[in-house]
Amino acid sequence: MAEAIRAASTSTDTRFLDIGHRLETSVDILTALTHTFDTLSDEMRGEALRLATQDLSQVAHFVSTLTQGDEAGSLRALAGLVTAIGSRLVRMDKSIKGVGMLATNAKIAAAVIGDTSAEFMNFATEIRRTLGLAQSSLDQFAADLAGVGHRLQAAAADQSALDVRQATAVRTVPQRLAHSIGTVIDRGRRAAAVAATVGQRSQDIAKRIGSAVMALQVGDITRQRMEHVDYALGLVAEMVRQSSHPWSDDADDLASDGVAAAARFCCRLQAAQLDDTADELALEIGEILTSLRALAGDARDILDLGHDAFGASGSQQGTFVGELEGEVGEVDALLHGYGAARRQADEVSASVSEATARLVSQIGIMRALEADIRIMGLNTSLRCGRLGAIGRPLSIIAQELRVYANEIAVEASGVMDELEQIAAIAACLSGQARDTNAADTVTMADIMARSIDRLGAAGHNLATALQTLKRDGEMVVGLLRDTVDRAATHGKIGAVLRQAATDLASLAPGLQSGAVPEQAEPLIALMGSSYTMARERQVLERFAPGRNLAPVRGPGPGAESADLEDLFL
Repeated sequence: MAEAIRAASTSTDTRFLDIGHRLETSVDILTALTHTFDTLSDEMRGEALRLATQDLSQVAHFVSTLTQGDEAGSLRALAGLVTAIGSRLVRMDKSIKGVGMLATNAKIAAAVIGDTSAEFMNFATEIRRTLGLAQSSLDQFAADLAGVGHRLQAAAADQSALDVRQATAVRTVPQRLAHSIGTVIDRGRRAAAVAATVGQRSQDIAKRIGSAVMALQVGDITRQRMEHVDYALGLVAEMVRQSSHPWSDDADDLASDGVAAAARFCCRLQAAQLDDTADELALEIGEILTSLRALAGDARDILDLGHDAFGASGSQQGTFVGELEGEVGEVDALLHGYGAARRQADEVSASVSEATARLVSQIGIMRALEADIRIMGLNTSLRCGRLGAIGRPLSIIAQELRVYANEIAVEASGVMDELEQIAAIAACLSGQARDTNAADTVTMADIMARSIDRLGAAGHNLATALQTLKRDGEMVVGLLRDTVDRAATHGKIGAVLRQAATDLASLAPGLQSGAVPEQAEPLIALMGSSYTMARERQVLERFAPGRNLAPVRGPGPGAESADLEDLFL
């Protein structure tokens, strides 16, 4: 029995030392958690978020003052002029083809004139040559014009889409940025409040863990009480050995055999001490377990507070700054898109201006060819007039040639006017693309980029601190729960104590507290002097009233044999 109690005593000491170490580690982690929350709060009050908030306020004001540009209208006007020129080109092409038919008729008419037919044949050939040049110039003009038209249509569509986005942005972006700024300010207040709360709760938890560590003295108490029982059983065993009197199970011998009566009384007393030790252990450990479970819940609450104050909303991962970065990034993309569309308008206007210069040159060629056709028609009419009736067919052809030349001249003049309008609008469009708003947009985009960098730095620091909070928080929760599991195994120690108590009680069946055998008095005195716990003395008082002695010494090496030698000397 003593060996079983001794083994349980060693196990108790080891187990409770391990539990105490885990609780001390939990206190250290909680201290680190408080520091982590301080870090989070400092980051919320830091320069990066403050400057980022200022940047966002500036951008919000700028976006709210953006005015709707007329680039889309200018591009649509250009596209309309290109369409009008295209219609003129169709009519010019029809006139040129009419000239081609006249050239064929002139060649036929010249063949029957006679001696002067060669001269008129040259006239027909010259018309054909001029016609080829005109048709080639017209085709090139039409191709260039079509390219300009496609670019204008695409640019007009892009600009219209931009205008829609800009209108939406002017209405919503300031509100969103104001909300983001409000989020930073609100989270800053919450962070300060949470940090204070967590700091206080961490201190409270640390104090309660300290109380739990103090309560774990029940382990030391249990170990000491088991050592006292071991010491007492050693006294009894040594008394029996030195008396050289065998144990007797005969109840009749109990009254006459003083040594056996004393031994059985002492065994019954130690059985009561073991039962009471098991009761005390169960009571104290039960309270410790309740406290540790509550502490684990409090540690979990601290984690939740951290996520509420600094984490992303809803079930999203990361920090609220990460959400803010995403929202600001959308605004930044809008500003960059706005600037890109402005630059596109500038590029389109430059392209249109360049194409217009080429078209003006080409229409100049067309007008020169039209003048050549007109002169050829006039010369032919004069010559045909001297030929009389035979020259009349060619004279009619020459008159028709001048009619077509007039048509080409009218359309070419109209094209030139419209090209001049295109050049003017393109120049105006380029000026719009380079206006103050465009420059300010670039500036605001740079400010947004700076704000995103600052938010990114703050977000990284917050995310790192939040990860540390989560890691340490989960660790302390795990430690506390594991400590609960380990402390819950006290039942095994209690079972050993109760089994030993049962075995000891079986050596003195039916014996209750009452008169102390005379030969047990010296042993009771030694046992009483070793007791350091109030409950031990209370148990002793129940079994041996009036023998509750204040402790004068505890059991030590050699104490057992020395006391017995004094007793039996």
